[in-house]
Amino acid sequence: MTTDPRDAAIGASCPVVAMPQFGALAAHASGQRMLLARNGLFVQMKTPWLDCTTRVAEIGMHLPYGAAAEAITFAFGVIPLGLLERFIAAARGTMPNEAAGALVYDARSGALRLAMHEAIEVGPGHVRYRIEELAADELVAIDLHSHGRLAAFWSGEDDRDDQGVRVCGVFGNLDRERPTARFRLALNGLFRELPHPWAVNGFSSRLYGMRNYRRKLQEAPGQDASGEP
Repeated sequence: MTTDPRDAAIGASCPVVAMPQFGALAAHASGQRMLLARNGLFVQMKTPWLDCTTRVAEIGMHLPYGAAAEAITFAFGVIPLGLLERFIAAARGTMPNEAAGALVYDARSGALRLAMHEAIEVGPGHVRYRIEELAADELVAIDLHSHGRLAAFWSGEDDRDDQGVRVCGVFGNLDRERPTARFRLALNGLFRELPHPWAVNGFSSRLYGMRNYRRKLQEAPGQDASGEP
C-alpha cells in the first residue's frame, strides 16, 4: 500500500516515536514530536529558545516501552526577573487600562529584551496592539499583558490568543504593592501552568533570574540578573 503523500508530510512534521526501553532516545533537532511511553503520551517541543517534554495523556494499558520524564529548558537559561519588573512598571503607568508586551529572544546572542507593544485599542478590560517588526533572528518567547486593577486570570480571549509555542504571563492588581500573576507554557493549544515569583505560596526559582541564581544566569550569554546586557 502506498502512503498518501499528505499523510507522509503530516507524519514528518509531527512524528510519533516509541520511547526506547533499553537504548537512548534519538536526538530531536527541532519542531514537535510525540513520545509514546509506558507512563503516558508525551509531547516534545524544540525551538531555538525552548526544549520541553510534557505529558499530554495517561495510557491505561501496559506498553513495552521505556518511561519518559517531563522537563523544560530555556536556551536563555532563566527568565530574567528584572525584565518582568520593568514590564510591571510600564503596565502600572497605563492604569487603569491594560498593557501588552513581550520578552523577545535573539537567537544570535541568546539574550532576551523587553518590547512594549503599541496599543491600538485599549481599556480596563481589553487591549488590541501592534507588534513591532522583529529582526530576522528574533522570536517572541514570552508574551505578557496586564489586567490593571483586576486580578490576574486567563480569560477566554487569552485562551484563543495564546496559540503557537510561547510562555504567557499576565499581571493583575497592579494598584497593590504586590501584584497577582499567572504564568503558563502554551504548546499549540496545550497549556501548562508555571510557577512564578509572585505566587502566594512560593515558587521554583529554577525558572527565574533571581539574585541567588546568578550561577544559572551564566548559561545565558550577555545577561545579568537584572536582564540587562
